[in-house]
Amino acid sequence: MTVILAAETIPEQHVKALTAKGLTIIALADLKPSQLGSIEIMFGWNKDVGPKILAEPGNQLKWIQTASSGVDYLPLATLAKQGVLVSNARGMHAKPIAQTALSYILHFTRGIYQSLPAQAAHQWEHHAIGEQMTNLEHRTLLIFGTGQIGEEIAKYAHVMGMHTIGVNRHEKPVANFDQILLTDTDYEQALPQADFVINVMPLTPVTNRFFDTTFFTQLHRGAYFFNLGRGASVDEAALMHYLQSGHLAGAAIDVAQNEPLPSDSPLWATPNLIITPHISGYIADIHERLFKIFDQNLPSYLDKGELSVNPVDLSAGY
Repeated sequence: MTVILAAETIPEQHVKALTAKGLTIIALADLKPSQLGSIEIMFGWNKDVGPKILAEPGNQLKWIQTASSGVDYLPLATLAKQGVLVSNARGMHAKPIAQTALSYILHFTRGIYQSLPAQAAHQWEHHAIGEQMTNLEHRTLLIFGTGQIGEEIAKYAHVMGMHTIGVNRHEKPVANFDQILLTDTDYEQALPQADFVINVMPLTPVTNRFFDTTFFTQLHRGAYFFNLGRGASVDEAALMHYLQSGHLAGAAIDVAQNEPLPSDSPLWATPNLIITPHISGYIADIHERLFKIFDQNLPSYLDKGELSVNPVDLSAGY
């Protein structure tokens, strides 16, 4: 008997369909301690229950379907040791995250950010704000991470007439990018010309605190930086310093080193910084879309013990 723990919501019609196929569905709220060892599949991950299942002697856990693209929060070494398969939500969040990235760019460059305080002060700053606006055509956008999210951002940027440079580990051509550079060293040549930098890389030992003082120093004065990847990829103290000094014209973060961001964090009061509460990938029908990925994988898992959609390489971390 295959037992599925619904750590994320499975739409009711799909629960009925799975039950009709002979699968047992247990909602997270209904899970009993005695059932931990019988869970074979986790639909979503729960940081409290997941480790307890893995700690059960002889546990039956074989597959985890995450609700996110990044999997850095999972105990990857333990999962690899126990032979647990993982599939992620890669691609599901590409369009909304790309739209958020574009909104950051437009917010800063088309007078919106500058107009909000003027509106609050009841001031019509026509010339003062107009002189700060930027035409995005021919501006350079440097994107770290050329997967489905990065590619979607580059596609939107091309519509605006921007020049797109992507950074990845393999230097293979990717649609919508005018140029691809390597993550290890080649990207440094593009930093002085980058008007906008966007991070959508997964968190790995290589990308941890990747964006630090050395990185920001190489950007030209007036550049913008946006983080939609992982909070730990950015040295937050360095980011604040370069915003406070005016070297960076603006930045936006949808993720933080510590989430939720503490109320006393100095990030809240950092000038020219937009903070969104990890919402860039949000979509109204997220549970239905997530189940679609799961449902595509279910036949291959039941037949062969394999995943055909979005399998995660646990050794690489994505």
